[in-house]
Amino acid sequence: MEIAPPAGPRISPPTQHMSRPLRVLIVEDHDPLRQILTELMRERGLTAYPTEHSHEALEMARRVELDIGLLDLHLPTGNGLDLFRTIAREIGPLPSIMMSGEATSSETDAALDAGVFSFLRKPIAIQHLQRSLDLLIERHFPNPPGSAPSAPGS
Repeated sequence: MEIAPPAGPRISPPTQHMSRPLRVLIVEDHDPLRQILTELMRERGLTAYPTEHSHEALEMARRVELDIGLLDLHLPTGNGLDLFRTIAREIGPLPSIMMSGEATSSETDAALDAGVFSFLRKPIAIQHLQRSLDLLIERHFPNPPGSAPSAPGS
């Protein structure tokens, strides 16, 4: 599976939080996609924490201060939405993008109702993933280290 980056220049939002790269939990059971997502995050200057198992993801979330989640909905050892809710309940909110190729509309609605930032259908268009990630970062991490906070109304 080879995915080319989008054509044309892109202006990316900040990739750091509190003077360190943003940390992204990647939970995806399909090895090639997990590797592609991991590489994409690293190319953006983000630190990737990839796994294929929900129980490993929860252990990572307990040990590492994570900033963003890229979560597959259907996993062989659990459910990405249950993982999202457990992390929120036990550790705190984790702004996340949920992914699935087989989600029903009720599963998609449930994820969005639970607070998932966005839901992407597989196969994932890299441009859609990058745009969703840009929007998530802009919303949750608006002021990178060394930048002045935005003035109200600007």
